[in-house]
Amino acid sequence: MDRARIDGFLDHFVDLASGATTIGLLAVADRSGLSRHLGEVGGGTAEDLARGAGLERRYVEEILSGLAAAGVVEYDAGSRRFDLPAEHALFIADESSPYFMGGFFDLLPAILSQVDQVATATRQGGGVPFEAFGEMAIRGIDRSNTPSQTVFLINRWLPAVPGLVPVLEAGGTRVADVGCGSGTAAILMARAFPNTQVAGFDVSTDSVEIARSRASGLSNLEFADLDVSEIPTDPRFRLVTTFDVIHDLPDPLAGMRRIRETLADDGVYLMMEPNTGSKLEDNLDARSAMLYGVSALHCMTQSLAQGGAGLGAAWGRERAEAMAGEAGFGSFQPLESISNKFSAFYLLTR
Repeated sequence: MDRARIDGFLDHFVDLASGATTIGLLAVADRSGLSRHLGEVGGGTAEDLARGAGLERRYVEEILSGLAAAGVVEYDAGSRRFDLPAEHALFIADESSPYFMGGFFDLLPAILSQVDQVATATRQGGGVPFEAFGEMAIRGIDRSNTPSQTVFLINRWLPAVPGLVPVLEAGGTRVADVGCGSGTAAILMARAFPNTQVAGFDVSTDSVEIARSRASGLSNLEFADLDVSEIPTDPRFRLVTTFDVIHDLPDPLAGMRRIRETLADDGVYLMMEPNTGSKLEDNLDARSAMLYGVSALHCMTQSLAQGGAGLGAAWGRERAEAMAGEAGFGSFQPLESISNKFSAFYLLTR
């Protein structure tokens, strides 16, 4: 046995465990309002921050101590002051920021709550259905997607598709967001293009109900709790979008074929999926490790629970392009003009 390797992996394991407990502390800070207050005032002593946020001092002190040790906040021993750098606040305190990661403070606890069930499926087959992850997972997905969609969808992602925005502005056409979740993308498009009819489809009834509750006053928007195989093909859509959806489907190939069937002859399909390679050797980094974890504990298992393919989140560009060809799409174009560390964008046409 190599003693240096033992010591080195011990340090590495402590880093892994520290990351998990830090997410737990951030989740408490998020739910209690501590993160929001810290973002507003910038910093202070534990006593000042507890008083200002209306929280118990001892909890605030221990949470901030852990976050200081993890490098989330900065601590000055002389003044006993904790400060949240503005750059860090973008990730944990500012829900309007496209860098906001608050969705992980809901999603990760939700998927970890089903570890026993995933272990059972690992032994016996099958999976854990989406519904088992509960309201916290729906909230986590919503909070993960909403910040970037709000900032970038209308101003950057759709303009990256040549000639699309003028068509949507002119109206008289139809758009579908498949796997719409709580409805953010569909609502944003309906507001930006009032003369275009927008439809959001999702298999989760709970998610669709949330979407409907947010869409009041938008006469050009409708939501339906439909599986991708049930999406209407008449009249067809000028634009179909999916945002981190295809890898979750029980039958991704059939889903892509159905999407192609719903497209008008001059229609385009904008697909966003995790930004990975298709080979494990191309994905041996911390970002991919997180993605494989979320995939095994949520994306893949809920697909397998439906008797599906369990494609997994890290299927990558090469497999996406191959599947697009199998589904009958005439072209598959990565949108390189959209720079995103976590997501890849592809433009497909009939």
